[in-house]
Amino acid sequence: MGKLWYVSAALASTAVARRFMRDFRPLFRHTFGPTVRHRLLAFAALTMMACAAPSASGAAGAAATPVAATAPNVAGSTANLGGARCHGAVCTCRSRAGDPAENPPPDESHKRFEIRIGAGGGAATLTSPTLGQLSSGPDEACFYIDVVPGTTHEVSYVARERRPEEGVSPVLEIAEYGPKGPWWYDVLAVKCPGPGGHCNREGADAWSAELKTRKRGRIDPCGSSVIKDLKWDTTGGTGVRELGLFADFKVTFTIEVKKFATQFKPGSTECVPK
Repeated sequence: MGKLWYVSAALASTAVARRFMRDFRPLFRHTFGPTVRHRLLAFAALTMMACAAPSASGAAGAAATPVAATAPNVAGSTANLGGARCHGAVCTCRSRAGDPAENPPPDESHKRFEIRIGAGGGAATLTSPTLGQLSSGPDEACFYIDVVPGTTHEVSYVARERRPEEGVSPVLEIAEYGPKGPWWYDVLAVKCPGPGGHCNREGADAWSAELKTRKRGRIDPCGSSVIKDLKWDTTGGTGVRELGLFADFKVTFTIEVKKFATQFKPGSTECVPK
């Protein structure tokens, strides 16, 4: 095919030159001497061939244009972050060992949530039309947002592998702050425990089965938020073929923030439906 393209292009340019020589040779013969006439004809023919040849900025040149580099994997946010742990578009993760208090706490018209996201070195993004967008870098990232009670929000989370065929390790954890304790109530934890921590179909199915043990639509029944319409999806993958590792992992859900204030310590029996 490359040879056919070349012959076609050459025929187009030389045909123009031959027509030019045939039409204008008589005019040059009567106007100029032999030496000048030959030089002018040669120059004109070369000019016509150059103009008729394919341009490098057209389709042929466009095909050789390199693909733009992938955007850098950097933690950041376009959400309305709250609390002293956040500065600009990023936040510092609280220590789960003994750092529960929020100073200052959210005001009475808001409830505070902690969102941890990651992808095991890859890129992870959480988006919501009402809550904004959160993105992790190569490491796990934390964000703290204040949400109005009595509201419902659509959320989508996507984690992608760092390198082709490496597999993805999704991380999404949501916790609700309880000022009375202070405590933190686990609301949702996305896990896909496949081979080496990478997600595959068996890991996704195991997580789905674990979700059925939730009480009142959340991990800790003493919280005030409910997760609904929880679904997962993937485009698949070819990494380590016998293990069927996923190249990406997507989770969509709705979170409903109830109006009532939390009262009991996480895991208290008073919160479990009788």
